[in-house]
Amino acid sequence: MDAPVKFRTAASPGTVPVDPYRAFIFPNNIRELRRRAGYQKLIGLSHRLPGLTYIRLSKIERGEVTARAHELIEVAGVLGVAPDALLLDADAPGFSIDDWATPFVNMPMLDLERERFAVLLAAAVRHLRSTDRSLTIQAIGERHGIAPVNLSRIENAQRSFEEWNAPTRLAIAELFGTASEATLRARIDQLHRAGELDPWMSSVSDPDERLRRTRERIVALRAELRGDVAGVPAAPATIATVGDPAATIAVRGIAGPDGLVLDQETGERIPPPPGCGAQVIALRLCRATLGAGLPGQAILFIDPDRYPVAGGLAAVRETGGFRILAVAAGMDGMLVGHSQSPQRSLPLNDLTQDEVHAVVAARFV
Repeated sequence: MDAPVKFRTAASPGTVPVDPYRAFIFPNNIRELRRRAGYQKLIGLSHRLPGLTYIRLSKIERGEVTARAHELIEVAGVLGVAPDALLLDADAPGFSIDDWATPFVNMPMLDLERERFAVLLAAAVRHLRSTDRSLTIQAIGERHGIAPVNLSRIENAQRSFEEWNAPTRLAIAELFGTASEATLRARIDQLHRAGELDPWMSSVSDPDERLRRTRERIVALRAELRGDVAGVPAAPATIATVGDPAATIAVRGIAGPDGLVLDQETGERIPPPPGCGAQVIALRLCRATLGAGLPGQAILFIDPDRYPVAGGLAAVRETGGFRILAVAAGMDGMLVGHSQSPQRSLPLNDLTQDEVHAVVAARFV
């Protein structure tokens, strides 16, 4: 077993929250139960799960993405345990994220100064995109050559700046209008000193915020699994038109640039359909980005507790709003989201559950 994670204490984090475990959003019991069932290598378990790609299964076991309820049911079936046994209680006495993450940490010694700059860079990119609406995921890819999956990793501080290759480091510098790493660092330090990055810090790297999101995900999964066990299946990620008049929620959605739907209230309220989670979002599409089959006046119901599936719709969070995409699976089993107007194709598997949600229903008005 690797040595426990440690920090180099020479560098001071100042006011920058540095959470070394920010990538581990879904700690679970899969690794332990897999080995107990005789699968010493993850590839052996993967061969028994044709509906799950090895990459997806690896990310779930490592806690880098949150599993969906049906995935837990499939894994548990092969391991011969109850699906709920794969979940753990992050608040239980004796649980330590330090100990749980140790087998998955590549480097036993973390450079605090590198971690600090990774967090600052992530906050700076989010700040930049919030102040320049033209910097969509697609535009950044086209203008600067930063692929959507890499942009997501940068915005979530999943790698230190030094770990990116030279072309990517240069592209990041150009994104900020700087010509070198030195001027990039000076620019980000200037933003930090001015307090411009403070609003983004906790969402990038705050242990308490990570624990809160983890707790919410696990509670939601337990509830969904209880529904499955009781014979009440979760609502599928398909188009539905049934409403529940017992309650109403605010309708959001203002047309933004480049096909984006801005996350702003419209003043309308509408009853959500049954089967949605407590965090369901009602979003007016605003324009026929997916073609004539889904008109712009349609109201979509987005469930942040669910991940999209092939054949359904996905809502990808971008700065200030959502991009609605039709989901398809490629020959490699990876999910890709598409829109017609504007024409977009975005890989979804590397996005976290904080970044991409399932559209579970639609209402035509």
